[in-house]
Amino acid sequence: MLAMALALLSLAFDGGATAGEHHPTEPAYLYRAEVVRVVDGDTIDVDIDLGFYIWIKKQRIRMLDIDAPEMRGESKVAGAAATEYLKTLIDGKEIILRTSKGKDGADRDDSFGRWLGTVYLDGVDVNQQMIRAGHAVPYEDR
Repeated sequence: MLAMALALLSLAFDGGATAGEHHPTEPAYLYRAEVVRVVDGDTIDVDIDLGFYIWIKKQRIRMLDIDAPEMRGESKVAGAAATEYLKTLIDGKEIILRTSKGKDGADRDDSFGRWLGTVYLDGVDVNQQMIRAGHAVPYEDR
């Protein structure tokens, strides 16, 4: 639990970015969350701890700034590999979720209503780890 608290403090003060990664320039919130399902290589379902014994259950999160292969069509094999890799990293684990905020102050979402966020496990940016491992590419169409 101490490691989780230290990771939260580190993310709050440095934006969670490491060398070569971008530093966030827009408002965001950090939440403790539990991964309940890896949907595909860039989408997860989480239970989010809002504090004071208040939880949001099974919230769908689109991992911000990455694009993993789809689980259908020509990219099905690569999509399955990306999904399995993400499962090995975070499925069933407690993570830190950094949601991105829009100009109106609300959590940003995509065209499917999924909240956009960056996932951290033990201080590591999982979104960037997916790119480093070759299971996703940067998504810059936002």
